[in-house]
Amino acid sequence: MQIVLIEDDPGDATLVRDMLDEVEPDLSLTWVRSIAEAGPALSAETRCVLLDLVLPDATGFDGLQRVLAQAPNAAVVVLTGFSDSDKGVEAVSRGAQDYLNKSQIDPELLSRAVRYAVERRAAQDTARELAQAESRAAENTRLERGLLPKPLLFDANLAVVQRYRPGRDRALLGGDFYDVVECADGVLYAVIGDVSGHGPDEAALGVCLCSAARRGSPRSWTRFRRPGSGGARTTRACRSPRSRRPPPTRNWRSCPRSWAGSASMRSAPASTNWPRPWRASASWPGTGSWTR
Repeated sequence: MQIVLIEDDPGDATLVRDMLDEVEPDLSLTWVRSIAEAGPALSAETRCVLLDLVLPDATGFDGLQRVLAQAPNAAVVVLTGFSDSDKGVEAVSRGAQDYLNKSQIDPELLSRAVRYAVERRAAQDTARELAQAESRAAENTRLERGLLPKPLLFDANLAVVQRYRPGRDRALLGGDFYDVVECADGVLYAVIGDVSGHGPDEAALGVCLCSAARRGSPRSWTRFRRPGSGGARTTRACRSPRSRRPPPTRNWRSCPRSWAGSASMRSAPASTNWPRPWRASASWPGTGSWTR
């Protein structure tokens, strides 16, 4: 473990070194006299900094803030004088992991303070990273739920069951989109779109395309193409209530292959009495039809 001691008093520095050598012979201690000298000594390998609050080039908590800025991953133990215990407590509130009174230091206490400070800093870093990860996950979940469409159905006998899963591992968002809309005349439209790319930008593009599809304007598609993107491909199916078929409770799935500008989709029949799966070609609302 690498430790940097910032102490301008040679006697105190020698005392600290002797104490650590007595109980922690494997520690590597680097002694510097000021914050300016500490700059080259502080590195990513530094695990702990023993800092005197009174230095030639730093007074008060200025030295602490400079050390925290130069060694953000290191634990800091503040060394205070006999009458500076209150400053030690305040130093902990300002980012230090612990403080020690010089007049009360012994080898065991110093070793334990260093070890505890390093572990406390590691626990703080882990807690902060976990909080950030949870915050990002919660935000992504809210964004994902906001991007998913709400099927527009008027018939109480209709229900839509779907599953949306991005292709990448641990991803919450993808560029693909879908929508189901029941028109006033009872015609039910379903659309599945594939947007080139992955991530929040593509997911936002999918929302725009889904909105355009719900408005039913083919011209709206072109305005959402981004430079360098592959655009989007859609698969559409519609069912008319006049088709004399069973209620539209079906599971849609994309075919293995799609073509530029068009695609196809199969619907697995809910009833095993149907002789063949139904098939609908890609089309805009009002132009598609069901065929055997």
